Amino acid sequence: MYEGRRAQSPFDDSAAGRLRRMGLTDEAGKPDRDALAICSRVFAGQFFDDLCDYFESYEDVRELIEHLLESAAEGKQKSLLVCLQYDAIYRTLPDPVWWISGNPLAAELFAEGFLIHLKHLEQQE
Repeated sequence: MYEGRRAQSPFDDSAAGRLRRMGLTDEAGKPDRDALAICSRVFAGQFFDDLCDYFESYEDVRELIEHLLESAAEGKQKSLLVCLQYDAIYRTLPDPVWWISGNPLAAELFAEGFLIHLKHLEQQE
């Protein structure tokens, strides 16, 4: 297996156990809102820094974030939109985000928190 290739899918039988072991869901597969809130803040902060590294001007960062927030749809689509942004700047989707994508409710909570924190960071700068 080469670097960057994922061994398993977030939609296979191992996904529920992986999310549980990461502390992102309980035994029944119900998302842990507090853990997802922390996870979304961490990855939004990291993504914000990635954007600043990728773009030459901060104005480009602001425009992308504003466009992302305006384009944000509902539920699963928000999560997909976040994932596509990693691809757009040639970054690998972080493993926890990859695994979260297989749980629709967790993905929705994660994406919502991610976008809220990204907006907060953009407004602070």
